[in-house]
Parts: sequence; structure tokens; C-alpha cells
Amino acid sequence: MHAPNTPASANASARGQRRARAAAAAQLALLLLCACPAAQAYIDVRNNCGFALTAFWRSGAGSTHNKRLLPGELVQVTFSGGVWVAGVIWGSRNASINNGHATQLEFTIGADVGGGKKQDFYDVNAYNTPVRVRPLNPPSVSGSWCGSPSCVIPSLATWCTGPNYRAGPDPACINKDGPGLVATPGTRAFKAKCPQDDATSMFACKWGTNYEVKFCP
Repeated sequence: MHAPNTPASANASARGQRRARAAAAAQLALLLLCACPAAQAYIDVRNNCGFALTAFWRSGAGSTHNKRLLPGELVQVTFSGGVWVAGVIWGSRNASINNGHATQLEFTIGADVGGGKKQDFYDVNAYNTPVRVRPLNPPSVSGSWCGSPSCVIPSLATWCTGPNYRAGPDPACINKDGPGLVATPGTRAFKAKCPQDDATSMFACKWGTNYEVKFCP
């Protein structure tokens, strides 16, 4: 037999439903406030060129990984715990492991920015093959916030002049002054030709964002 549906039992049931809804709302609020990265944050490295190239990647002084990519192929780079510190990605037509002589992208995924918060930073550095970095699921886009830096120089041989220089078996234009945040004669040449790469060589986006690095965009 069912218990009679008295006013007292109805009120208790309503109170229970309200408590359940409040608990669910509190749990959702905690999830929305959590600075956790997406469970499967990654970088897709795609070869959109008409020739094969080898993609390399590593974190800081860690091991270097590589994957030969035919035209149209991609390799997905993932990170343990959603963090990738001092990460670099570069591509070479002749599988040169020397990242200073190739188009190079720099990433720090999940950088500690204080207050228990983390953020991603990325930019384009050395250059010999056209490239673009694009956030795949940005929360919003505004200038260097979740922007898409790219660099496409049609004639490297005629453009790359002093103080920068060409070097390597797969010739790249090397920035004489090296990467950095201070404008120099070497960096100004790259900035003038690749204006989408901002004046400080640094873009940022929300931790947990996925990215695409596309060669020959």
C-alpha cells in the first residue's frame, strides 16, 4: 500500500526537491569556476604544403619527437596533465633536427599566471615555411587574445637580408638577434613582413584551448 499523500509529506517532498536543485546548481557553479583544462587539450600539426615535411616537437630540454607528414597529413600533440612548458614545434623538408634552421612555433600550455590560474602562450619564431597558428575552440578572439599569428613570405631568398641571414640545408631566415620581447633590427624585419605576429611576439588564450599549427596555410 502507498502512504497517504498528506500536506506534511508533500511539503517534505518539495523541500527535498529544492535541496537537490540547489546542490546541483552549486556543483555546476563550481565546475564553471574551475580553471581546469579540457580533458583532451591538444595541438594538431597539419602539413598543408604540396611536399612532405617532418614535424618535430619537444618540451624544454625534454626528448624530441618527430613525425614525417605527407601532404594533407597531421599529427596530434597532447600534453600530460594539460601542461606543456617551453614547448616548441618546427617543420623541415629534409628532417633537420636543428630547430634554429626551420619554421618554429613556441608554446607554453598551462603557464602559472598567479592566483591559482593558468593560461596558454604561443608565437611564431624562426621562418622558412609558411605557417599559421589557430585556436580551434577559443572562448573569444580579440587581437593577440586567442588570435591566429601567421607568417607567409613568398620569396625567402630575396627578402632575407642583413642583419638576418639564411642558413641550414633546408634554408631558413635566421633572426640574428634571436627571439625576445625587445624590438631589434633583426626582429623588426620579421614584424614588418608578418604583421599578424604582434609587437611582443606573444599571443595568449584560455587554458584548455586546442590549437592547429598549419604549414602552408
